[in-house]
Amino acid sequence: MRVSLFLNHACNLRCKYCYNGRKFSRPMPWDVARAGIELALAQPGESHRVSFFGGEPLLEMDLVRKVMDYCGERSASTGKRIHHLVVTNAVLLDEPRLDYLLERGVYVALSVDGCRQAHEATRSFPDGSSSYDLVSTNARRLWEIHPEYKVIAVMDPLNVDWLGDSFQALLDLGARNLSMNVNYEGQWDEPRRERFKQAIRDLGNRYMAAYRRGTAFTLNLLDSKIVTHLKGGYACGDRCDFGCEEVAVSPRGRLYPCDRLVGMDDKDDVVIGDVFQGIDTRKRDALIARKNKLLEDCADCALLRRCMHWCGCVNHAMTGSVGGVSGLLCWFEQCIIEEADRVATILFEEKNPSFIRRFYAPRVVLH
Repeated sequence: MRVSLFLNHACNLRCKYCYNGRKFSRPMPWDVARAGIELALAQPGESHRVSFFGGEPLLEMDLVRKVMDYCGERSASTGKRIHHLVVTNAVLLDEPRLDYLLERGVYVALSVDGCRQAHEATRSFPDGSSSYDLVSTNARRLWEIHPEYKVIAVMDPLNVDWLGDSFQALLDLGARNLSMNVNYEGQWDEPRRERFKQAIRDLGNRYMAAYRRGTAFTLNLLDSKIVTHLKGGYACGDRCDFGCEEVAVSPRGRLYPCDRLVGMDDKDDVVIGDVFQGIDTRKRDALIARKNKLLEDCADCALLRRCMHWCGCVNHAMTGSVGGVSGLLCWFEQCIIEEADRVATILFEEKNPSFIRRFYAPRVVLH
């Protein structure tokens, strides 16, 4: 099982698009963290993951260390392997903290929005000052060691004009595993949607240029849609787990099917239990059933199998229901699929060796 510990609602940045709501200090007590670890270990399987999330999890570094030590002890006593991941904004990722995390085998994922203009448009300190220089310095240090560790960049109406520049800037910083995600909750009026279309075309051109240079990288936004074309759609294993093999633990100990849903820990409709009593399978299964119910409007869509209409946390953010699919989501998915098909067709016709090797190997993996 994968358990995500939401260590605090506090954060040292004030990102314009943050889905976690108001920032306030509610650190996770040790008994909640320990119960989260035991929840994972109680599940079948010999390998589990305990992740750190927030807020900014590195604000609670003492708790991170305590969790790591306890997991080491419990792993030794049970024979079960426990892996770790932290998602951080990189502000506090100085050399001592980075060295500790890497020495303990923690996978470090960074939230960085790309080039200076894009990052400064959305990810400032509380006083409005720039976090870019500090974040980019710390990010480069990580990627010099582990370029395969993921970077998460968010496309928002405030920074979408620099999408192509951000892609290139992240490659220049040393990142090679890029996750560029749309802020679906943003104010995407018609002019901003037109800017998105222009930006994603620029991204596609930069994507092709990187392949032509022989740069090794992954980009979830386009890669996933190329793979869905080759596989005939998303497989069941590609879709979000939603509370079956992965749960998020709030600082109060409440369980959510996805860490995106924790927010301010006030959404009772998507709570699926608590860390001391365990998962309420009745509530979880009811949520899954609502999430997976196919809407009549989607049934005849030619892109249905390639569309992320099944993402419960995105649906909840956009419509208030895990099973409610927004027309805006459909529009974004169509744009992304169209651009992925365009660049894939061009690179295939060019017989680009890196592209052919990546996507036409005997077994294709969805990143």
